[in-house]
Parts: sequence; structure tokens; C-alpha cells
Amino acid sequence: MLTALLFSLTVSASPRVLYEQKCLYCHSEEVTESHRRTPREWKKVVSRMRAKAPVLITRSDMRVLTEYIVKTLKLVPPARKAPAMPEEHAPEPPKELEEPEEPFPPPPMVMAEEQQVDEEGAELMQRRCSKCHTLVRVFGKLDSYERSLFTLKRMRLKTGSGISRDDYERLEAFLKAQFGVQ
Repeated sequence: MLTALLFSLTVSASPRVLYEQKCLYCHSEEVTESHRRTPREWKKVVSRMRAKAPVLITRSDMRVLTEYIVKTLKLVPPARKAPAMPEEHAPEPPKELEEPEEPFPPPPMVMAEEQQVDEEGAELMQRRCSKCHTLVRVFGKLDSYERSLFTLKRMRLKTGSGISRDDYERLEAFLKAQFGVQ
């Protein structure tokens, strides 16, 4: 019951709670907060962590986590101060080294639909799977789409799983989305 409550908070949780539940699930604060990276590098790190645990870190979590790490925790390199020069002599910075104006582009219109699939799927998976298993076990076992789908099919046949045909279809859509399967 407590696990269900904690996981349900993830769906509508603040970025800090999401960071604690997703990033600090595997890493300590000392490890995660000891690095300074550019927004682009943090996006790659979060993407790499999602690749390792796609059921734990959903697609919609990636943007929220990256923004929280960069904008709230400010785990970015310190801004370099240029020496004072008259404006007419100041060299222009190379274009390839400049960070884009907005490192987090606004989400596309499809994002709301994807987020709904993520939220419903994560909540449903937690509710059904945690009846018999810890979330640590669930996230550890569901490491590929094929293995996840095989496990889901097998668990659906278990007496008392509570996984209906509709639940199965929603969970399959969630797993497809998390593992990038078309």
C-alpha cells in the first residue's frame, strides 16, 4: 500500500520528488550532484539512464529531470567571465561552442498524449505488479521490450494477477512507448 502511494506520487509529483524517486533510486546525491555538465550533456546522461531503466524513467520524465538538474540544482559549469575589452575589439565566440538560447524546446503537441500513456501505464504497472513483487524486482527484470512483453504475458495468466485484457493492452502500449517499439 505504501509503495502504491509513493509511486502514484511520481505521476503528479514535483520535479524534486521525481528526481529523488528516479535518479536517487540508483545513485546517491553525492554521486549525482558532484558533476557539472552543460544542459546538452545532462540531456545525454538522462537519456543514457533511461536506456538502462526505461520502465523507471519514462519519456516524459526525461525533460522534467533534465530541467530540474540544470535549472534548479544548477549542476552546470560556472559561467566563464570574459576579460573586459572594448566592444569593437571583442572577438565573436565560435558558433559551434555557443549553447542554444533555449536548451529545452517546448514539447511537441503529441507530448500530452505520450504523457498520458506514460502516466497511466506507470500507475497501472505499479498497481498490478506490486501486488506480488517489489518495484526493485520489477524494474530490474524489465530491461528489454521482448523480455517485458514475455513477462507480462506470463504474469497475466497467473491466478490473482488482476491483469485484464484491457490492462494488458494498456501495459503493452506503455512498454512499446518506453522501449521505442513501433
